[in-house]
Amino acid sequence: MKDSDEFSILKKVFKNLGNQYFDSSNLFIGPGDDAGLFKTKKELIFSTDTSVANVHFPKDLEPKLIAYRACAVAASDIAACGGKLKWLSIALTANSKKKKWLEEFSKGIKEFSDYYKVPIIGGDLTLGKEISVSIGACGEIDKKYFMRRDGGKEKDLIFVTGNLGEASIGLNLLKQKKQNLKSEEKICLKRFLKPEIDFLFSQDLSRIANSCIDISDGLMADLNHICDQSNLKAEINLDNVPLIGNAITAITWGDDYQLCFTIGASNLKKLTKISKKHKVKITNIGKLKKGNGISVLSKGKKINIKKAGYNHFNG
Repeated sequence: MKDSDEFSILKKVFKNLGNQYFDSSNLFIGPGDDAGLFKTKKELIFSTDTSVANVHFPKDLEPKLIAYRACAVAASDIAACGGKLKWLSIALTANSKKKKWLEEFSKGIKEFSDYYKVPIIGGDLTLGKEISVSIGACGEIDKKYFMRRDGGKEKDLIFVTGNLGEASIGLNLLKQKKQNLKSEEKICLKRFLKPEIDFLFSQDLSRIANSCIDISDGLMADLNHICDQSNLKAEINLDNVPLIGNAITAITWGDDYQLCFTIGASNLKKLTKISKKHKVKITNIGKLKKGNGISVLSKGKKINIKKAGYNHFNG
């Protein structure tokens, strides 16, 4: 069997990734069989996310960074629901047979696996014209704490975590291949390449939040999902949104993978306590009202946002 043979590569490069976390994830059999084997006593949540070259990341990005970012982007959906990440399944379409490229990609998976202490249950490897990474992320949760998009209630306060706009700046820095970055530029670059997912914060948040979504396609687009599914209107104050760079870009670009959530005013003290406990920055940017869509105010006046957010089939 040649080194470039699919099964040889899987055995030599991708086997035993995160196997030291099998016990904590109730995983019995990981990569190497037709399927993985695991058990759990709680409800499971599952999400799939695909990252494609020149759509979600530059095609010349280091394979290690491609892998790590793809894992983080997929795992973010588990956090947005309030779940505990249990395992990942990874399907890679590579555009190269080079063993070194695949080994570097594997290192990115291992880095993510070690940081979040999560095993890889299996996946698939194919060869194609463009790099594509599909990640299946599985989490565990008590179903009564599952944060839905349709749980928003009238008079709910709208919050976001962290800062918006950092990832778009980071991507521009990456494309420019800028050297000698300032400290704030390094933060933006890291936000794009290695989004930080705080599962412990989101698990505590799930006890008090009425609705939640991760910001992947832009605040305007993602908050609109909560509005649509909750049958309510969002009114946000752009002057209160924590952002870096151009304000309109910050609320329409996406890729920051922060959380946008709504809570009742009665839970404000609990939210503040949770925020301090996990050292997560939270900002109240508006509220939910009767109606539909999103109204954006700045200096007391309504402003028109032409682009709502990223859409794969509409630019």
